[in-house]
Amino acid sequence: MSQERDVTRLFRSWIREDQHESADQLLGSVLDRLDTTPQLRSRWPARRSNSMNTYAKLIAVAAAVLVVAVVGYRFLPAQPGGSGGQPTIEPSPSPTLLARGTFRVPDDNNTELDATGDGANVTGTMTVSDDTGASIAVDLECTRTTEGGLIVIAGTVSDSTTDGFAEGSRFGIILERGSPVKAGFLFGEALPGETCLDFIGDDIDEDAGLGRPIEGTIEFGP
Repeated sequence: MSQERDVTRLFRSWIREDQHESADQLLGSVLDRLDTTPQLRSRWPARRSNSMNTYAKLIAVAAAVLVVAVVGYRFLPAQPGGSGGQPTIEPSPSPTLLARGTFRVPDDNNTELDATGDGANVTGTMTVSDDTGASIAVDLECTRTTEGGLIVIAGTVSDSTTDGFAEGSRFGIILERGSPVKAGFLFGEALPGETCLDFIGDDIDEDAGLGRPIEGTIEFGP
């Protein structure tokens, strides 16, 4: 058996038997095998034979070092930002809470509100119902905070069981922070080309006494 085949067999045996030798042990095994393996009688002159033996050993050692380097690299931990590691996926930021709660405006209605986002990028729903069973559902779309601190959240009516609020019309809620929180409502038809923020406008009369103290709880965002 030649030195080249013997080195190959040694490496394949190490892989197949899953022996977790260190790189130094693998290289040492190869060098020991090279020193102890009988050489075939060469037909070249003695001077040429010695040169070939030395050359063959150098090739085998170089091959063993390459094998050790490749095997060792496979077990290295992935480095941050390295080309071999898995890309880091940043988690998507959670939407900012706007207002959430279940409450009642006395002598008026029951309300369930869940709104996140800001400006023209609000998502969530609001359901308003009265004691007769009539209700409307609103897909929330926008919000604006007045100079006096009133929070106005509005959207489009997506479902209605009362003739007073048609599907596709606008509906909103006005909230005033405090203890207790006060609430009121605004509504109207959706005009052609009118955006949700257009519907809210910027001329809400903050002194009109639109809000009434609620019964229940509302959680506000920052």
